[in-house]
Amino acid sequence: MFFLKLLLLLLIKILNKLYFKKSLLGNNWKIKECSERESLTISQKHNLPINISKLLATRDIKDSQVKNFFEPDINNYILDPFVLKDMEKSVNRTIQAIVSNQKIGIITDYDVDGSTSAAVLNNFLSSFGCTTIIKVPDRLKEGYGPNLRLINELLDEKIDLLFTLDCGTTSFDIFDSSKINFKDVIVIDHHMSELKFPDVFAIINPNRFDENNSLKELAAVGITFLFVMALRKKLREKNYFDSSFKEPNLLNYLDLVALGTVCDVVKLTNYNRFFVHKGLEIIKKRHNKGITKIIDNSKFNHTPTSTDLGFVIGPQLNAASRIDDSNLSSKILISNNLNEIEIISKKLLLLNEKRKLIENQILNESLEQANKQTNKKFILVHGFGWHKGVLGIVASKLVDKFNKPSFVISLDSYIGIGSARSINKIDLGKIILQAKYEGILISGGGHKMAAGIKINKQSINLFDEYLSSIFNDFDISNFEKNEYFDLKISVNEINNDLVNYIEMFEPFGNGNKEPKFIIHGLKIDTHKIIKDKHLLFFFKTDLGLKFKAICFNCIGTNLGENLIKNKLANYDFGCTINRDNFDSELKPQLIIKDAIIID
Repeated sequence: MFFLKLLLLLLIKILNKLYFKKSLLGNNWKIKECSERESLTISQKHNLPINISKLLATRDIKDSQVKNFFEPDINNYILDPFVLKDMEKSVNRTIQAIVSNQKIGIITDYDVDGSTSAAVLNNFLSSFGCTTIIKVPDRLKEGYGPNLRLINELLDEKIDLLFTLDCGTTSFDIFDSSKINFKDVIVIDHHMSELKFPDVFAIINPNRFDENNSLKELAAVGITFLFVMALRKKLREKNYFDSSFKEPNLLNYLDLVALGTVCDVVKLTNYNRFFVHKGLEIIKKRHNKGITKIIDNSKFNHTPTSTDLGFVIGPQLNAASRIDDSNLSSKILISNNLNEIEIISKKLLLLNEKRKLIENQILNESLEQANKQTNKKFILVHGFGWHKGVLGIVASKLVDKFNKPSFVISLDSYIGIGSARSINKIDLGKIILQAKYEGILISGGGHKMAAGIKINKQSINLFDEYLSSIFNDFDISNFEKNEYFDLKISVNEINNDLVNYIEMFEPFGNGNKEPKFIIHGLKIDTHKIIKDKHLLFFFKTDLGLKFKAICFNCIGTNLGENLIKNKLANYDFGCTINRDNFDSELKPQLIIKDAIIID
């Protein structure tokens, strides 16, 4: 057994060495490791093609987990929400508010996770007559988390109970008795806590320092859904539901849970996978009028997928806080007024287009600076008056291009506000916190992969020197651009059956990426440039079969230019495989991610 495993690892290393030649995008191609024994067992027991069983094995799906992976069963995901600390007391306090007809205030984060969390709680409470008031901080002027303006506005509205959703766990300064004499605050959050808590009534958070549970990967909307589960259970026990107040069907809230979960890029495993899988089914039923309208405006020619949630619907909702009014995204998700929904949805569409234009301008200016920093192990760019709402997106795109931690700062006359994104093996949060402790930054913090900063303008050079000293200690291998593929397959294996199996792996996202393949030795037959930025081409197999391939946003890149100029070359293509929804026969098509010229 040991020697078999050793032989397998050796074989994988040999295969990977075949792709040490840099791709056209400068990547080292590698094939993911998987257990041959496990994949063979899966294939035999579940009557699956060996390549499909290998895709499961690369995701560490065991034989016993296959059925539930493909068909998540609600009976396997029944969990007790009361395992979380403060859940019981929070539910009891909320029931008190419900039966006493108390006003309930909600402060939520401005991102999609926050907006969907607010919609889940609001829609549940309002379904049986509760009065709720939702407030969202101004992303650009106020930043993340609850603030005194919002709390005072809610207190002026005579609220009796306040929820903070997707925020509040570390809001020590806000929930201070010297600033606010209001203790009936319930925090529902998923961000890491410190070794202390703010002065509030309760904190429901699987990532509290004193928690030990299996729910740490849930987004805030997932935690909010658990709270609603617990609340319904208690209300049911108290015989609250009758002909006047019908018991809500919680499955109908999973469209919101799916949307928030995907957009917050948490791992789509375990409970999250179930939420998104079932949530997509609810989206098909067009239950939430706001989500439905955004889908209709987006003019999908297919049933929405998790990819659509993350890259089409989510960006429209996020555009509200990035460019305009932070309240718009939660408003459209709670509204039943078709006229209001129509107005907001059109505005979100326009705001997202505006966001793209702003983002592209800042990205181009950032690239001019970044291209001059090839000798550095990080990217630090800054510009006067750059729109703060898109800095994180630009930083992410710089990481994608250079595979280096990237810092993007918008400056005014005195202060810089910035966003940073990292790569694997480099804990950005620690680096930022250390810079703050050393007095280089005014403030800053975040996670391993993402952080925000505030800096004095005159400290930019000092920050640059600090980052240089930090990153010079990192091994250069940390910055290699490695592209991992699930399998190397023959072009003759591409057919509708393969696409059908690939679709069974949905929903795709963090922790369950869309399968990527290496296809050997293909030659381009014809090509066409689409909208001045995409490349559409066809290739023929040895058997005379003709396949369609698309390479998005590649014109002007080394990849796109080589595909056009070296039409007669033989290529190894790195790609995903999906269904061509514009073809009446729904044939397979390749989505080209990268390529290697093999002769």
